[in-house]
Amino acid sequence: MTQCSECGKEDMSFKCRYCSEKFCSEHRLPENHDCPGLEPALEKEKEETDKWFQKKEVKNEIGNGPAKKARKPSVIEDILNTFKTNYTLLIILFTSFIYFLQVSTATAPGQGPMYDMFVLQSDIGELLTHPWSVVTAMFMHGTTFHLFANMITLYFFGTALERLIGSRKFLKFYFVSGIIASLAFVAFRNLLYLIHGSPWALGTAVGASGAVVAVFAAVAMLYPRADILLFFVIPMKIKTGLYAFAGFETFMFILTLSGFEYWPFASSAHLAGLIVGVWFGKKLQKKYTSKSSFFNPLEV
Repeated sequence: MTQCSECGKEDMSFKCRYCSEKFCSEHRLPENHDCPGLEPALEKEKEETDKWFQKKEVKNEIGNGPAKKARKPSVIEDILNTFKTNYTLLIILFTSFIYFLQVSTATAPGQGPMYDMFVLQSDIGELLTHPWSVVTAMFMHGTTFHLFANMITLYFFGTALERLIGSRKFLKFYFVSGIIASLAFVAFRNLLYLIHGSPWALGTAVGASGAVVAVFAAVAMLYPRADILLFFVIPMKIKTGLYAFAGFETFMFILTLSGFEYWPFASSAHLAGLIVGVWFGKKLQKKYTSKSSFFNPLEV
C-alpha cells in the first residue's frame, strides 16, 4: 500500500501514465487529479497524428490526392482466376481437350498414335516401356458418353470436396487415387491371366473412373445424408448409392474373376478407387465434421 498523491489515502496504488505519480482508485484517472501531464501528452499525440495524415501516400488513400481507378479484369483474366481456384474445372477442361485430340487423331476406333502411347497396358512388358500410362490413361476415354459420365460426376462431387479440403490437397488426392486404380487394374488383369491363361485377360484401360469413384466415395463418407439422383432419375441418399455401387462392382469383379470375358468395365480399378475414397473420407471425417453436415450436389 502507498499514499495517494492527491488525497494522501493509503490504498492500492495506480501509476498515471502522463505524470508518473501514484494515486488511489478514486483519483487514478487523469481528470480526477488534475493531471499536469495530460494536456501536453494529448497535444503531442495530435501532432504525431497530423504528421501521419500529411504523408503523400496517406493523402492518396483517403481521397485527398488523385484517385486511382480500379481496372476491371478482362474475360481472359476472369477465366484464369476461376481455374486458379477451381482445379475440378481445370481437370474437366484438360480431360475434354485430350479426348478431342484422341478422337481427332484416331485412325480407327481404339487405334491411333495417342492410343499407342497413352492407354494403360496390363501386359507388364508393355507397361514398363510406357510407365507414364498409369497417369495418362486417366485423361483418355473410350466414348463420348464415357467422358460425359465421368466429368459430370467429377463436377458435382469434386467441387464439393475441393471446397472443403482445398485445391492442392484435392489435386493430390485425385491423381494418387487414379494411379492406385491403374495399378489395381494391372495387378488384377495379370492375376486373370495366371488363372485362365487366356489373351483376353491382358486388356487395356482408359478413363478417369477410378479417381472419380474415389472422389464420390470420399464425399459419401463426409455427407452420408445428402440426397442424389442415381442416373439422374432415382432419388436416394448418397451413402445408399455408394453401397449399391460397391455391391454391383463387387459382383462384376467376381464374375470377371470366374472367367466371364465380356464385361467391358474395369471393376478392379473402380473398387480400388472406392476403397481409397472411403479411407480418405473417413480420415477427413474428424477434421471436417462441423463443416460437412450437409451437401446439396445441385448447389456447387
